Amino acid sequence: MFVSPRVFKSFAVVLVLCVPLLSVVFAQEDKKSDDNNTDSSLMTNYNALREEGQGFYLTEVSVLYEKPDSALVSFVALEWWCNLEFSSEDANNYGYVGRAVQYFLGSSYDDFVAQGAQVSSVQKHATSVSAVLVPALGIFEGQYHPTHDDPVYRYWDDGSLTLPTLGWEGHDEGDTSPNTDTSAFSGSGTLTKITTEEAAKYLGMEVADLTPATCSTEYAAAWNATHVPDPIDTSVTELEDTVAQLQADNKELLSRIVAIEGSLPAKGSGSSGDDGAAPATSASSIFMMAAFEHATTDIVMKSIVTVAIILGLVAVDFM
Repeated sequence: MFVSPRVFKSFAVVLVLCVPLLSVVFAQEDKKSDDNNTDSSLMTNYNALREEGQGFYLTEVSVLYEKPDSALVSFVALEWWCNLEFSSEDANNYGYVGRAVQYFLGSSYDDFVAQGAQVSSVQKHATSVSAVLVPALGIFEGQYHPTHDDPVYRYWDDGSLTLPTLGWEGHDEGDTSPNTDTSAFSGSGTLTKITTEEAAKYLGMEVADLTPATCSTEYAAAWNATHVPDPIDTSVTELEDTVAQLQADNKELLSRIVAIEGSLPAKGSGSSGDDGAAPATSASSIFMMAAFEHATTDIVMKSIVTVAIILGLVAVDFM
């Protein structure tokens, strides 16, 4: 079959125009497929938290306390996340908030204190955690922090097992810890997702016991251990309440005395006589004055005793 040169040239032009367009289409399809795979992996840790209702992470952070002679110190802690609440199903609004328990492992806590960390009586702390998906960045941005103090740790979750983390704490103005002046720090490290079996080994617990319900119990115990009322502050508050009540009682007593004085006629009293003698004092007035002096003395003594007790408590606390 004879094909004219004109037809052949036209066919060649069509090929020249179509092949690049097909390449663009295939490239777009490949990119779309890659995007879908990225989205799927991005949701890995998020979906695991939703399905299991909890998660275990190992924190490994290097910290430098902000004082001239401090040395770099590393710590390892296990984070047990639970009580998680998730946001809507809107792809642009994925996120969660929850509670957690942080366990310092090995000598991490003692090393911290030696370099200037605040002194605490426990190595298990109640913690708060939250994260949100940032669609423009294609990543979850999150944070976790203890509930008894103000350090903060941020992390970025792209679905990987190991996530970068960044932490810091500013100067605690007014904090009562002996190490308040040296407890500010900066740190960086990793947050690594681990299995329930691995977490059980770190905590010395049975795998069957590592449930969201157990986590809630652990959180409550940790929270109560670090939120004990200061006995001195409590005593001072009680003293203030006692003084206020005594003042109120004193005002009420005076009001009653004035009312009784006004209702009782004076006996044996009258205007001064010709001899210029002073008017006699009524028996009721003498009785009420004595009662008032007794009540006032009683109130003053109670206040003195209360103050003495408080000062004794304060002295014992600082011995």
